[in-house]
Amino acid sequence: MSRTADIDFTFVRPVTLGSVVRAIEPSGWSAEEPLGVSYLIDEDDDFDWERAEPAEARSVLARLDAADSGATHVGVSLFSREAGTGGLMLFFPGRTMATFTPSINRRPLVDGSSLTDVAWYVGQLAGPLVELGLSGYTARDLEE
Repeated sequence: MSRTADIDFTFVRPVTLGSVVRAIEPSGWSAEEPLGVSYLIDEDDDFDWERAEPAEARSVLARLDAADSGATHVGVSLFSREAGTGGLMLFFPGRTMATFTPSINRRPLVDGSSLTDVAWYVGQLAGPLVELGLSGYTARDLEE
């Protein structure tokens, strides 16, 4: 059996990826992960993630924010260098909903557990996102 964990965020108004990254940067998060910058601009429903060099992070965020917000899914990998963990943030068309999936060195609830410490991720991300109009979130960790 495998596990899946994610946190769905809902905003009262559309947000940009750039604004989300700027909001969480003071907490040590960035779009730069150990392998570079992973991102998605899904214009053909194939959800192929791409990779760029860390020096390209700002230009990648600008491209993501310029994508058609009404019809295109966009995403970026987020990473906390201090905590050594991160995941993928996927934004849905309309940009009022996003999903974060812990996928880089996922933090366990307790050592040796397969459960994800979703509360830690919520604590890291939800607080800074309130300033952007976060109206709610749903966090879950399920066995598949």
